[in-house]
Amino acid sequence: MSIIASIRSHTRGLYHTTQVLLLISMAAVGVVVLKAAESGLNKTVLLASICSIGLALCTFEYMRRVMVQRLASAAAAETEEHRRLSIDAVSGAMTRRYFMEMLERSIGDMGDRKDGTLILLDLDHFKQLNDTFGHSFGDSALRHLAAAAGGVFDDGFVGRLGGDEFGVIVPHADLDLICSKATELLAVMQSGTVHEGRRVPFGVSMGIAAAPTHGSSASDLMFMADVALYESKATGRNRLTVFEAEMLAGKRQRRLIERELRAAVYLNELELYYQPVANADGSIFALEALVRWRHPVRGIISPAEFIPVAEHSTLIDLVGEWVFKRACADITQFPGKRISINVSGEQLKRDEVVLMAQRVLLESGRMASQFVLEITETVATAATPEVLARIQCLKELGFRIALDDFGTGHCGFNYLKTLPINSIKIDRSYINRLANDEVAQVFVSALAQIGRIQDLTIVAEGIETAEEFKLARAAGCTRFQGYFIGRPMPRKELSGVLDLQNGSTRLTA
Repeated sequence: MSIIASIRSHTRGLYHTTQVLLLISMAAVGVVVLKAAESGLNKTVLLASICSIGLALCTFEYMRRVMVQRLASAAAAETEEHRRLSIDAVSGAMTRRYFMEMLERSIGDMGDRKDGTLILLDLDHFKQLNDTFGHSFGDSALRHLAAAAGGVFDDGFVGRLGGDEFGVIVPHADLDLICSKATELLAVMQSGTVHEGRRVPFGVSMGIAAAPTHGSSASDLMFMADVALYESKATGRNRLTVFEAEMLAGKRQRRLIERELRAAVYLNELELYYQPVANADGSIFALEALVRWRHPVRGIISPAEFIPVAEHSTLIDLVGEWVFKRACADITQFPGKRISINVSGEQLKRDEVVLMAQRVLLESGRMASQFVLEITETVATAATPEVLARIQCLKELGFRIALDDFGTGHCGFNYLKTLPINSIKIDRSYINRLANDEVAQVFVSALAQIGRIQDLTIVAEGIETAEEFKLARAAGCTRFQGYFIGRPMPRKELSGVLDLQNGSTRLTA
């Protein structure tokens, strides 16, 4: 029951009773006045009777005004309550509760199915925006997304579902038109807003599901659109994805992998393979630890299959800790050699990575200087000040920091001055083209020169032939890794390769 209806219900009896009593009183006074006039009563009594009638009229008017004011106040309170429950205070979009009610009404029921489309939107890297520019800018970004979505989908309803996730209900299922408008929204958000004289672009991931094609109820549509949204995030973000039935199989597979991987960590089913990193004379200088999963049924599972799944949850922290503990245990088998460990960008988003490293070093008795932590160029270029601070903390603990896959992102040479790194690993795509690509030759030589100036070790990745080893060494690279140097192998199979360190075998290309 609404506030106004409640007030009317509880005061109607009192209001009507007061009216009746006043009317009876007025009638009684009127009778007295008439009788007094007929019997010739004095003017004082007559005047008193008239005053009584006037007072009754004034009381009645006062009661009416009080009732009107109460109803007006109740109406204003009800309007404010409705606004609070239906409009999100930060973004100006519908609240989740009101949006879900609207979705139910828009899709219809079993007896009256309606065409409609649900679009789920997620503001990419929202936490980084908050951390970098402040929460007020983050709130501004949410308002900008809500306004932009409402402007592009002018026939739709926009709601904030929580955090940085929004939904749009479109009252039709013309997917071609909806995809065209969604592309327009991507462009609008990419143009960004100006903050302190600097234009900041926004990325948005979208998942789209239509009724009745993809689902016949509001809950079905939410699920299908969420699956499509996950697909957009998993394939690079800042894009739209329309739901397809095949995605359900992928979602089930991801859930299965996540559940089994968690068990694999506790059951010690993961393994480390080690790939040698050689000096220019062919002697083994270090080893890169590469995690593998020996599944009891499927055999060896590549990290390319399970690491992306782990990175979508805090499971990557468990895997990262297992890898570091295993490397700390194995390093005694490789005296004088450093071990390189890959660190996920997701791990670096949380302070736990530094605390974990400190804890494992203390428990194992190892020194941080025995390890190299590798971060990809893509992670480095997208790093927030908080991520860079964590990398700096790890370096101050004594870890050496390597920039992996250099050349695959947008990291300029000038940016290298600001990164807390000790070495750079050139992506294999440049090394493989050294024989006949002048751009690759100039790129590798220039980077080698910068390495000498800034005291950075330059590692050539993907060395597969004697010629590539020779060309990379001539270009100025100081360390080398690839199948020509040695394939990844379990610890027990590495002893023969490590004889290289004594000079019994050298790469002479």
